[in-house]
Amino acid sequence: MALATVLAAGAASADVFSPGPLSQAHANLEGLKNCTQCHVAGSQLSNNTCLACHTELKGRIEGHRGFHGRLAPAELTCNKCHHEHQGRNLQLIQWGVGGQAAFDHRKTGFPLLGKHAKIACDQCHNDRRIVDAAIRALRTKEPQRTTFLGVAVRCVDCHFDEHRGQLKTTCKDCHTESAWKPAPGFNHRKTDFALLGKHASVQCLKCHARTIDANAHKDAPVRPVSEVFARYRPVTHASCEDCHKDPHQGKLGADCKGCHTERSWMEMKGATGQRAFHEKTRYPLRGAHADVACKNCHGGFRGVPAVFKGMRFEKCTDCHVDAHLGQIGVPPSACDSCHTIQAFLPAKYEPERHKQYPLLGAHLAVACASCHREDRALSAKAVPVRAFIEKRRRSDRVSLAQFHPRGDAQRCDTCHSDPHRGQFATRVKKAGCADCHTVESFARVRFDHTRESAYPLTGAHQNVACAACHFADSSGAVRYKPLQTQCAACHADPHAGQFAARPAAATDCARCHSTANWKETAFVHRPPWTAFELQGKHASTACADCHREVTLARNLKVSQYRGVPTTCAGCHVDVHRGAFRSFVP
Repeated sequence: MALATVLAAGAASADVFSPGPLSQAHANLEGLKNCTQCHVAGSQLSNNTCLACHTELKGRIEGHRGFHGRLAPAELTCNKCHHEHQGRNLQLIQWGVGGQAAFDHRKTGFPLLGKHAKIACDQCHNDRRIVDAAIRALRTKEPQRTTFLGVAVRCVDCHFDEHRGQLKTTCKDCHTESAWKPAPGFNHRKTDFALLGKHASVQCLKCHARTIDANAHKDAPVRPVSEVFARYRPVTHASCEDCHKDPHQGKLGADCKGCHTERSWMEMKGATGQRAFHEKTRYPLRGAHADVACKNCHGGFRGVPAVFKGMRFEKCTDCHVDAHLGQIGVPPSACDSCHTIQAFLPAKYEPERHKQYPLLGAHLAVACASCHREDRALSAKAVPVRAFIEKRRRSDRVSLAQFHPRGDAQRCDTCHSDPHRGQFATRVKKAGCADCHTVESFARVRFDHTRESAYPLTGAHQNVACAACHFADSSGAVRYKPLQTQCAACHADPHAGQFAARPAAATDCARCHSTANWKETAFVHRPPWTAFELQGKHASTACADCHREVTLARNLKVSQYRGVPTTCAGCHVDVHRGAFRSFVP
């Protein structure tokens, strides 16, 4: 009973000093004799007693590293997160709401960003990832202990160096945690070979070849993503030929940059550079060829790759289309008989070569296009030719001019319209316009009015301008035939019809007048011209004394010839005042 009493008293004392069993991790500290290893006598639980055992944390807290080292002083109390005396199965780490998965990793100083945010905790927090020597020793000594300390934070500690030591190990200088590729931090300009022009769009593997590395990772703690890696160092790039094949086969030297630029292989350094370069080839650029863009001859074009070797250039048609669409019919090499390399236009076609129709007189000054007009029927032939030109971005020099006009080239009306509107159709059918006109001048007419017409020009008519008789009719054509030949057709009757054979009939002017002189007439004042013969004093009397002007209408006055009195009393005053009227028969 006494023993029972002592045991009962001991049990009661234990209940007083121990609120409950310790966790499995601290089970070796169970019992009253061990309380002071964690609890300071007469005081609360001390952090120092915790750190006396957990020495791996002391240095981190003092150095303000990791989760514990970043806690505020008010939060740095061990039993706030780690509770004890609640049974063997209690987990000493209290993760809070959401558990371990909801832990804010930013509090450790290593925020989980990008792809890291999706990784499970045990993928990083395991013995394989621990790099801290003290923690590794602790795990060896006490394998039953669970720890999140000492895990690597450098990329190379968790990831295999896919570059195999070619580049720096500070991966974040180029890569981000979001994805391994692309590497936005990498700038090729910081290397000794800046990517300019076309090089900027070249894929990396074009220059950095793939290499197989099947052995380098055998002893590595982390396996690589692939045994194939890109070779970044060394890459020879001292000259263009280290990467590019010389299409000139060494004939133009090794300094490619002397002619070409990185913007484009086909871009030469200015027109001067292009000419200087082409001087070394079998086809030096002359004339207008010196200003032609390389692509216009060498390509590439849509569906046609660029060509620099083996190009033909013996004939013009090796590069140029037949701008005349087969009308000329000369051999392809004969283009230079009319054209020069200085310019396609003007063509050097001398008049003496115009043998089918010799150019004489005024025809020498006529522009070619005036006779060789555009023939729209040639447009169909020009379609494929223009497609060829457009594809190569060349200037359209296709001519639709008709070089062999239809019709008889010896006839004027083949090219010229008839300004006479068919008045001389019979004559044209016989000898043509050349009967009257010459090629020296259209206005210079070769026409004999006396010999070649029914109306010879005599007297004053010889000096009259053609237009005075031959004037334009209502159609606009100058009227030459038929024309009336009576005087009244051209001249107004100054006698107002007094000498017409009958009323409203035309006066026969030629009875009195001639073409030599209007005022000199054939009229004699005696029969048979008139019944009143001029005798004595009458013969010297002026015509106007007897034939006075009379007014027929407003502003119209004529000399009166008909109805003039023929008696003495009709003109003279009777000085005898009628004394001799009885003697008048």
